Amino acid sequence: MNETPADAWFYSHEGERIGPVTFTDLKIKAKEGGLNPRLDLVWKHGMDQWTASGEIEGLFERRDAEKREDLAPPTDHYSPPEELSVEEKMSREGNWPGVRRRGFLAAVIIFPILWSMGFQFAAPMLDVQFGPHIMSYLRIAAQVLPLLLIIIVGAKRFVNLGMSGAWTFGLFVPLLNIWAGFRCFACPAGYSYHRKLDGIGIFLAIIYWLVTLALILAISALVAVLFGVIGSPEIKDKLLESIQQISAQMPKK
Repeated sequence: MNETPADAWFYSHEGERIGPVTFTDLKIKAKEGGLNPRLDLVWKHGMDQWTASGEIEGLFERRDAEKREDLAPPTDHYSPPEELSVEEKMSREGNWPGVRRRGFLAAVIIFPILWSMGFQFAAPMLDVQFGPHIMSYLRIAAQVLPLLLIIIVGAKRFVNLGMSGAWTFGLFVPLLNIWAGFRCFACPAGYSYHRKLDGIGIFLAIIYWLVTLALILAISALVAVLFGVIGSPEIKDKLLESIQQISAQMPKK
């Protein structure tokens, strides 16, 4: 089985990870203008994190400026980039492909709500127009459409985060969907590379984990009541009765 050499380098360009390559290949890439010293990141085994390519010693050629008549010290045409603030890094989201945070939130939260309200409003008219038989299929299609949208937008959202679009199926795997949902809900573009949360991301992360914790506690309490771990038999009977009423009100095929 082939192993990656310890001196192999990897670099990112336009949201894609490329490598392994040699340091000589990187220098050729930089000389030809294929590496952006500020935006493109590089990494090899032994480095703690991905680093801007312009900060790697010897990767880019440095040209000394000609001395002025006043004998001022020579200056470099290229100087290492200054450390960007989180806000400045996040402002470059446009360089990442895929669907950004607000597009994902609109697709998985706002659209399903508006779609459900619109379909419920139009259902009586559609029932009269097409009849109960065709209407049963339309109800199924109306439920599937938001799910398909979540899968498509979710795949593009993970690409925007610097991850594989296949991670969208993690949204439907118990426990894994908590972690995947956090990435999609709160993290900015390119998070898989820079591991930085901007101000909006921190705010959304707080909301996300508070809501998630509340749901976990609510489900745990519900299960505990149903199995008689907590609460009285009367509470259990009322809870079962409520569940039966909700099931009876759900539309049947």
